[in-house]
Amino acid sequence: MNVDIDLLQPYWLFLLPLPWLWLYWRLRYPAAWPQILPVLTMRYPLLNDLHSAKETGTVAKKKKQYPREYTIALALSFMLLALAQPVRYSGYAEQQENLQPLDLILAVDTALSMSLSDYEIEGKPVSRIGISRLLLKSFIKNYSGSRMGLVILGNPPALWLPLTSDKAVMQDAVSRITTFLGGRITDMGATLKLIQDQFKDHQEKVVVLISDGGTQIGSVSPQLAAQELAAEGFTLYIIAVGSDDPDAGSLDNSSLIYEAANIKMLQEVADQGNGTLFHALDAQGFSDALKTIEVKHRKPVDKKNKLKLIQAWYPLPLAVAMLLFLYAGLLQQSNPYSNREET
Repeated sequence: MNVDIDLLQPYWLFLLPLPWLWLYWRLRYPAAWPQILPVLTMRYPLLNDLHSAKETGTVAKKKKQYPREYTIALALSFMLLALAQPVRYSGYAEQQENLQPLDLILAVDTALSMSLSDYEIEGKPVSRIGISRLLLKSFIKNYSGSRMGLVILGNPPALWLPLTSDKAVMQDAVSRITTFLGGRITDMGATLKLIQDQFKDHQEKVVVLISDGGTQIGSVSPQLAAQELAAEGFTLYIIAVGSDDPDAGSLDNSSLIYEAANIKMLQEVADQGNGTLFHALDAQGFSDALKTIEVKHRKPVDKKNKLKLIQAWYPLPLAVAMLLFLYAGLLQQSNPYSNREET
């Protein structure tokens, strides 16, 4: 049977020789113990005669014994053992999913095409930006990672919120995302460059870009920017919103010309960014993509860093020490003349 026992304060064990050194000194240089409590008086004449005979030498001498000294030395040893805090490890504390958290960088497209309606919730059409906003707020509420940041995918792009662990602030920032916040069209290449510059000093570099791949402008192509982003240690995931069918605009009741999601371009960007493309054909697909990304990049907790459950064992040696001290006190009361020089 393997019993996992440890000492939380093992340095106290270095003092264990002291009680026995004290015992050696007491045996070598015996002296009478100070009388702390009054001697019990027993009204029994024969006992008084025995004491008198012992003092005058009429009673045969007995070999000197020092039970009190041995008891106290042993009690002090148990006291030091208790101070070393012996414990038994009974297991490990449960941790949610047994995984380490990560930082997540969200980039949301706010171009004109994100106002098109491809989704339906409870019989009502919902725009691409609307479904993104709704599901991101729900994801943030249940997010078990460390921190999140928010970038607006636009022309020009903008850092909307730096990394924060405040979920309420993050939800508020997402709720205020609207179309045209970053302009009518987007510059995905510049956005990826912004992410690379703003978050280059962070160890865990996971980026989730939500876009329909609409009209792009800029001097750097999204594919090249994603490639440079991956070279810096980032992993770029893309959640494509909207249908890739040019004739799938039946839910859209706006006066805008329907523009299908550019899945081909988004797939190329995700490949160059060393990540994966998720096409959110419905609300459940969007939510599943976010959960998959979060879990995939959370590493298992090292066993040595997990919180151990302990059972304290130091009350046991402490109780033994107290009983031994009590016994030593009783020895003094029952034999107050012990350890004196006999004549």
